[in-house]
Amino acid sequence: MRFRLPALITPLTVAALVAACTPEEKPAPTPRNRYGFGGTQTLPQAPAQPQTTTASTLPPLSGTDTSAGVTDSTLVTPVVTPTPAPTPPPVSLPTPEISYGIPVPGKPGFVTSPHAPNAGFVDVRGFPPGTEVKDPYTGRIFLVP
Repeated sequence: MRFRLPALITPLTVAALVAACTPEEKPAPTPRNRYGFGGTQTLPQAPAQPQTTTASTLPPLSGTDTSAGVTDSTLVTPVVTPTPAPTPPPVSLPTPEISYGIPVPGKPGFVTSPHAPNAGFVDVRGFPPGTEVKDPYTGRIFLVP
């Protein structure tokens, strides 16, 4: 019986690789702070709050008649009625006055914009007087004369 060398090496190689792939025991990770360094700090615990005495745990006041339905909490706790805040008067904003376009002599239906008088003429033919028109040069509004 004759063995071939590659047939014998292959199972031994596979067995060695499988043995090498077994997981190793790693140490527990070191706790880190929020920046990723060092361990975590334990913050000091705040001292316990002292217990405060409320009106219900106080002994009755001397000379108090508890049979009339009046309790210590109503005697100790003052009744506060909120006062409504005065309402300010409504504020009316001033309306900006809108300028009129300047008519161009000798050219009916054309005006000069009051916001850009040197920019050029604006064609307002077909708009009745008093109509708001947007100035094409500045984007502001003016009225047709």
